Amino acid sequence: MITNLILRRFTVGSLGINGYLVADPGTMIGVFIDPGGFSEDIEAFIRERQILLNYLFFTHGHWDHTEGLPDFESRYKVRGYAGQGEVSGAKHQLRGGEMVDVGNLKFQSLSTPGHTPHGISFYVSGCVFTGDTLMCGSVGGTGSAKAAKCQIEHIRKHIFTLPDETLVFPAHGPMTTVGVERYANPFCY
Repeated sequence: MITNLILRRFTVGSLGINGYLVADPGTMIGVFIDPGGFSEDIEAFIRERQILLNYLFFTHGHWDHTEGLPDFESRYKVRGYAGQGEVSGAKHQLRGGEMVDVGNLKFQSLSTPGHTPHGISFYVSGCVFTGDTLMCGSVGGTGSAKAAKCQIEHIRKHIFTLPDETLVFPAHGPMTTVGVERYANPFCY
């Protein structure tokens, strides 16, 4: 269940991925997750809600998730967080298990490699942002059977251990829940 956060999805970038702005309503400090592009809608929302955008989180380093980095950096004083070696512009390298405070919100990084070598999902307040790791009825493609097996193992270990009602916000397609994906995602059996 979503509690005590501001959350807005934006369609961003050349491929139209889901990017998410999440902010703490107490401090109005925010993060943009998967900044694959920038738009006037994002800027207007930040201005209208008076959000202090201080963070960028990258679930992985593919260009469609990082394309907006220069636009965000030119407008806001942001700190980037990504898995080890995934995004050269992200100064904070994560391995999984770290906690990142965004105002009063505590985001936990979850190691979810497979789609890329050091993919990271982000969990906060009943929501998990999975990028291309886990999508509604699907998973992100991998380069080998070994990477695919690794991806499913990490989904089971780090995402499917969250409560069933946890909302899953992927970078492509509609949102879903951990329970639906645990019991119905054909790639995760």
